[in-house]
Amino acid sequence: MHNIIFPDTSYSFHAFAGFDGRNVQPVIAQPRVANAQPATQIMIDTYMAALGFEETAIEGRFSNGTYEVWDLVPRNVLADNEGDIYVVDAEIRQV
Repeated sequence: MHNIIFPDTSYSFHAFAGFDGRNVQPVIAQPRVANAQPATQIMIDTYMAALGFEETAIEGRFSNGTYEVWDLVPRNVLADNEGDIYVVDAEIRQV
């Protein structure tokens, strides 16, 4: 779902890793965003509105009727020198 909504920071699967019989974790990667800093909440809100999402009563949570996206706060969203926004970590569920 992340790759559908945020293709500029799409995840790619590389392998599975784990510890002998205890757990298995996917190994994923995203493109590096150079010269970036945390986006402001206003930048995030504006970006999500441009993607067709509406803010909910909870800061950093958005919905478009198909997907609900949350945890979009400055520590999880970057802005580059040109003002482009990159979501690097978000929680997403299908509504």
